[in-house]
Amino acid sequence: MPKSKLAYGLIGLAVLVLLAVIVYRGAPGLSFAVGGNDNQGQQTAGNKDPGEKEPQITPEERALKVGANELGQAPILIYHNIGEPGGRWTRTPENFRQDLEGLYSRGYVLVSMTDYLNKNIDIPAGKSPAVITFDDSTPGHFRLLKDRNGELKIDPDSAVGILKDFEVQHPEFGHAATFYINANPFGGEEGQAQYWKKKLQMLDEQGFEIGNHTYSHAYLKDLTNQEVQEEIASLQDHIQSAVPGYKPNTVAIVQDGVPEPYSLLTQGKSGETEYKHKGVLLWAWRAENSPYHRDFDPYRIQRIQVFQDHGQSSLVNWLNRIDNNRYVSDGDPDIVSIPKGWEEEFPDEHDYQVVTYDKEGMERTPAKEEQADNARGVHVTYSYASSQERWQDIISLVENTQLTAIQLDVKDESGRMGYDSNVAMANEIEADNDWLPIRDMLADLRDRGIYSVARIVVSRDPVLAQNKREYMVKSQNGTPLGGGVWVNPRSRDVWKYNVDLAKEAYELGFDEVQFDYIRFPEGKAAWSANYGEEDKKPKVEVITDFFRYAREEIGWNKRLSAAVFGFIGYAKDDLMIGQRPERMGPYLDYMSPMVYPSHYSQGNYGYANPNANPYGMVDKSLADFERLLRPTGCKIRPWLQSFTLGAPRYGREEIRAQINATEDHGINTWLLWNAGVYYSEDYITP
Repeated sequence: MPKSKLAYGLIGLAVLVLLAVIVYRGAPGLSFAVGGNDNQGQQTAGNKDPGEKEPQITPEERALKVGANELGQAPILIYHNIGEPGGRWTRTPENFRQDLEGLYSRGYVLVSMTDYLNKNIDIPAGKSPAVITFDDSTPGHFRLLKDRNGELKIDPDSAVGILKDFEVQHPEFGHAATFYINANPFGGEEGQAQYWKKKLQMLDEQGFEIGNHTYSHAYLKDLTNQEVQEEIASLQDHIQSAVPGYKPNTVAIVQDGVPEPYSLLTQGKSGETEYKHKGVLLWAWRAENSPYHRDFDPYRIQRIQVFQDHGQSSLVNWLNRIDNNRYVSDGDPDIVSIPKGWEEEFPDEHDYQVVTYDKEGMERTPAKEEQADNARGVHVTYSYASSQERWQDIISLVENTQLTAIQLDVKDESGRMGYDSNVAMANEIEADNDWLPIRDMLADLRDRGIYSVARIVVSRDPVLAQNKREYMVKSQNGTPLGGGVWVNPRSRDVWKYNVDLAKEAYELGFDEVQFDYIRFPEGKAAWSANYGEEDKKPKVEVITDFFRYAREEIGWNKRLSAAVFGFIGYAKDDLMIGQRPERMGPYLDYMSPMVYPSHYSQGNYGYANPNANPYGMVDKSLADFERLLRPTGCKIRPWLQSFTLGAPRYGREEIRAQINATEDHGINTWLLWNAGVYYSEDYITP
C-alpha cells in the first residue's frame, strides 16, 4: 500500500476512534474517564452539564404547572391576645404555632401588609401569600424577659418569639407581620411597659412593621374631625419618639368605628404632624381580594379573625373556604397569571402583563360565583316539573321576571325522587322514579343561563324509614315517631345516602345542592324519642358533624347550601332540633333561613302580628342571621313566603315587601316558596 494511502488510512482511523470516544461519552448510562483513574474530570452521562441551560417553558406552561391564579383571594389575619387561656379574643401560643404550621403546610408564605398593598408579592411559583396582623399591642405579642445573666431576651411564647423561631425551622416561610399599636405598646404586664421603646426599635430592626391603631384605642365614629386626627397623629408622634422618622403605612380602625368623613383615615394633620396612609384595615369579615383585582380597595381591607371556634380553628375553616380560589403565584413578579375566565376581574384600565391558561374542572369561576350571588328563584316539585307544559311555564316565569334560578326537588318530604338514580340505596328501596329527563332539563337551564339548585330532604324520609326500619326514629314506647316518617339524624348511613345523592346531583348538572330538613324532629314526643346508641353527642354537634362530613365528601369546588328554620336566628339555643347558624355556617356557601312571617309568634321582634309585618320581620330576621354568620363567611339566601297562612292574605304587596327587605340588606339572592308551585308574575316583578 502506498504511504500516502496508508497515511490517509491512519488519519481516518484516528478520526473514527475519536468519534467513537465522543459517542461513547455521550451514551446514556455510560461514563468515560479521562486523565487517569483518580476520577477527576469524570462525568456521568445524564447529569446536567454545568454549561447546559434549563429547558425553557412558556409563561403559560409555568402557570398551568403550578395552577397560578394571581387574582385569587388571600387571608389577611388578625390576632389580639397571645396567651392563656384561649378564647374568642385570645390565641394560645400552641394554637398560634399550629396556625403557622397550617399555613406553611398549605403552601402559604408570609408577606408584609405594605408589600401586599404595593403588589410586591415576590414569592416562589405555586406558593400563596398570607398577611399576619396584630391589633392592640398586647404583651403576648412581644414580651422581653431577663435570662440568668440579666440580659433581655424575646419570650419564645410571645408572637414575635414564635414567628422568629418558626422562620428558623422554615426560612422560606418568613416572619413578616404588622403590629397595630396604641399608646402603651405591649404593656399591661408588670415590668413590660418600660421596654416599649426598645420593642418598637427591635421590631423595626428585625423587619416587622408597625401600624397605627390610634393613640387611646379610640372608637373614631364618636369623635369630631379634630379628635380623629389627633388620635392618629399622636400615635404617629409616639412611634417616632422611639423610632425617629418612622411613619406607619397603614392604619387599623378600632371595631369598625368608621369616622365621617372617611378620608380622615387616609390623611390628616394635627399640630405640626401630618399623616398619610397607603391602606386602611377594617374588621374581620372575610378574605381579601388580590391587589390586582378590580374590587380590591386598599382603603377598605378585610381581615379574618383567628380564634378557636367550638374546638376548631376559624383559620382552618377559612383556608378551606378559599382554597379553590386562592391567590397562587406564578413565580414571576413581572407577570400576572390567571386561569381563563378570570379576565374580567381586572380593572378596566391596567398595565399588567397578563398570562392566561386553560384550567380544567373549575366550577368556581367568577362568572359562576356572581350567578350564585344573584340567584333569585322559585321552588318547583318534581311532580310539577314532570309535565313538559308546566315546566315550560316555570322557565317562562323566570325569563319574564327578575328571577334567575329554579330550585328543583331531587328527594322531597315523601322520600321519593323524580328521576332514575344510580345511587345504590335509592335503587334498593325503590325511591327513584323515571319521570324527568333530568340531564336534558339541566342542560337546557344552563344554556339559558338559569341557575339550578337541587333540594335534598334529609331527615324526613318515609321511604327510607319504612324500608330500612333500623333508621326509623321511634318514640319511647317503640311506636314510629310521627307515623314513621323520620330517619335518625345520627345515622352515618343516612348521611352517606344523602351525600351520595348530592354527588349525583352535581354530576347530573345542578349548580348547587341544598339540604333541607337536616335537623332533629320538633315537638315534645321528638325530644324524648329513641335515636339509638350510635352517637350520644349533643344535637348541635350531630348536625354540625353532618355538614362537616358533607363538605369533606363534596369538597369546596362545589356550592353547598342548607335550608334552616328562620326562628333559630331569633332563638338563643337550638330549639332542640340541632340547628345553630354559627355552627353550620363554616361548611356552607349559603344558608337559607325560612324567614316566613307567618311562622313567628306574637310578640317576636316586637310585632303583635308578625304575619302582617312582612318587611319588618324579614328585615330583623336577616339582621340576626348576618350577625351570627358574618365570622363564618357563609352568605345568606333567604326563603321568602309566597303563600298565605293566616291573615292577611299574601299577594303582591306582602311578597314585594319581603323582597325589598332582603335587597335593602344588600342581599340580591332569595328564593320564593309555594308548596303548590303557584307564582304570579305580577307578585314578583318590581
